[in-house]
Amino acid sequence: MHELYNEEILKHAKTPEFTSELKTVDASGYAVNQFCGDEVTVDLSFSDGIINDIHVDSRGCSINIASSSLMAGEIKDLDPSKVSMLINKYKSLMNSKITDHEPKKTLGALAVMESVKAFPIRIKCALLGTQAFEDAVSRLHV
Repeated sequence: MHELYNEEILKHAKTPEFTSELKTVDASGYAVNQFCGDEVTVDLSFSDGIINDIHVDSRGCSINIASSSLMAGEIKDLDPSKVSMLINKYKSLMNSKITDHEPKKTLGALAVMESVKAFPIRIKCALLGTQAFEDAVSRLHV
């Protein structure tokens, strides 16, 4: 289990980032894992073509909470098209046998989530936040 709950994942699970409410919400997204009940709600603030602030409310397991927190850190200050590219790369990492280090480099802090792949039942937990972020980004009026 030490492989699954590495130090960085535990850090974000215990003290997730981007938990402060936003003054202005330009788009919100939501995702739920019907199997276990984990939920993620995302609020985005958008200005000058980029996502300038994020609020994440993740409820459920440590993997869900950590991955949503890490994702928020990576998409802040990106434009929506780059957010979509990052999410697609992250999904590819989690759903495949990528061993090339180049895609991992482009994921930044999210690359730490690769350890979850050793526990296939938990991949859905690691990807739940991406659904909420995609939902929110799709609602941005760019």
